[in-house]
Amino acid sequence: MVGWDMTAALAMAEALGLNRLIAAELLPLIEPYAVRGINAQVRAQNHDETGS
Repeated sequence: MVGWDMTAALAMAEALGLNRLIAAELLPLIEPYAVRGINAQVRAQNHDETGS
């Protein structure tokens, strides 16, 4: 599983123009979806590399 870095997530939110305080409040709500999406990308890359 890919680790979740709160600092990076807040920096990304700020780069997108979102208020850091609001992003900090919302991150726990979106974290499971983000982790699932990241894991799906990793699985797809592994599938492409191994062909299985």
